[in-house]
Amino acid sequence: MECCESESSGGCITPVVLEDYRTLARASIPSEVFTYIDSGAGDEITSQANRRDLDSLAVLPLCLRDVSEPKLAMDVLGWSFRFPIGFSPTAFHRLVHPEGEVATARAAKTLDIPMIVSVMSSIALEEVAERSGNDNLWMQTYIFRNRQLTRQLVERAERAGFKAIVVSLGCPVPGKRDRNIRVGFRLPDEVTAANFERSDRIDFNNPIHSVAGAELDPSLTWRDIAWLRGVTALPIIAKGLMSPLDVAPALELQLSAIMVSNHGGRQLDTTASTISILPEIAEAVAGRIPLFVDSGFRRGTDVLKALALGADGVFLGRPVMWALAAGGEPGVVAAANLLLEELRVAMQLAGCPGIAQARRDAPYLLRRG
Repeated sequence: MECCESESSGGCITPVVLEDYRTLARASIPSEVFTYIDSGAGDEITSQANRRDLDSLAVLPLCLRDVSEPKLAMDVLGWSFRFPIGFSPTAFHRLVHPEGEVATARAAKTLDIPMIVSVMSSIALEEVAERSGNDNLWMQTYIFRNRQLTRQLVERAERAGFKAIVVSLGCPVPGKRDRNIRVGFRLPDEVTAANFERSDRIDFNNPIHSVAGAELDPSLTWRDIAWLRGVTALPIIAKGLMSPLDVAPALELQLSAIMVSNHGGRQLDTTASTISILPEIAEAVAGRIPLFVDSGFRRGTDVLKALALGADGVFLGRPVMWALAAGGEPGVVAAANLLLEELRVAMQLAGCPGIAQARRDAPYLLRRG
């Protein structure tokens, strides 16, 4: 990516790490939009824990392992991707770039990695699929109080060629985001949840809950996931599991994959970090279905740690929005490539010829500080 001007820095920044894109995004979008993307729930303890716990996990490099060509492909759900990285669902990409989710989906296609398109996308599902030319998109949704609306969204995704449904769990009610409330954030008139009808209701806490028909349902149980299974033949991925106790019902319902996620610390504050609970969930899954993880991953060493602890893929949320704000589609590609190169180097310096070997050697490779 070319050097980017940042007014706040008074000079030219060439991104070297993902965090540089955060700096560039902060300088290039309205402060209230940046706050909406950046904020977590409550005192943001979970957001901080996601980083703290990754940083406290030390690597003990292994020597003389022939790391000339680390094997980094992610083979999941019958597909093969070049790298074990994907894009998590994030809402309203047009808040930061006019091409919105189309630009992000094109970037994912270029990178040959999966992208989960949020049901709260600012461009309609069908348009994202058609204009991006990306034929391996997954759609994220909630099971809304309005089941007919939920069914219609899933059916639309199927017709548009989406390849999987990612259902967000752990969100029976909206989390409380203090920073959003303080700044009184609301969607600008030109940005809407394009898959829904517009509503005049304003929710400063989280604008997705002011969308017509997007009411969450706190009465949801695993029976509703069984209902969703009956609605679609697409693979269903459960996003938001944070307890090993939830693995058994997910397996009993024959879900296709699980994503460990605390939603970037944007729901229940003081929730455990995903990296701290990942080993227990991986043990419960025992390799029977793919296991993904998101929330707080910023460096190649972070990805290495997650792969060693049982994840099949690591997904990015906020960094995708930062890069889109800073440089559009090329910025997203460049940011992901920075992380991918960091991962390659981390694997080599840690003595990991591939993901399988990193997982096998995890007891010797990683140590909590």
